[in-house]
Amino acid sequence: MIPNHPPFDIRPMGAVHLPEVHRMLIALAAQHGDVATITPPVLRRLVLEDPTIRGLVAFATDRPSRHPVGYALLQRRVDLITGRAGYDIAHLFVQDIFRGQGFGRALVQAAKGVAQAEGCARLTIGTHPANTGAAMAYRAMGLTERPKPGPSFAVDLTPA
Repeated sequence: MIPNHPPFDIRPMGAVHLPEVHRMLIALAAQHGDVATITPPVLRRLVLEDPTIRGLVAFATDRPSRHPVGYALLQRRVDLITGRAGYDIAHLFVQDIFRGQGFGRALVQAAKGVAQAEGCARLTIGTHPANTGAAMAYRAMGLTERPKPGPSFAVDLTPA
């Protein structure tokens, strides 16, 4: 029998999901050679109280676990040339054993729905240059590759 529904469920992120999302966020940072220093209380405040952040979680409906298997964090940005708002998918993560099953695609589709519902003009996502698997997945989803923005610089704001 062929199921008539996907094996996943995408929901808005809530307080109950944050411990598992924090764990996955640490794994995402490590995957990119970074160390996540965000604490659970700060993550909670950002996701639940900041009006410019949206969180989505993915669940495997064919498994008994109540824990999310992936997540997306969206950050709203306004283009200061056009005045139009959009969302950047700042994080998109699916646990290793669930990759290749459509969870990432479903999270991107749900993010698109959030952006459209809020009248946004764009939705963007980027990836680390070494993450060729993510780039291939985004191309396979039909996302349009943007030209490189050129050099980027940072200003260190840590106290001396």
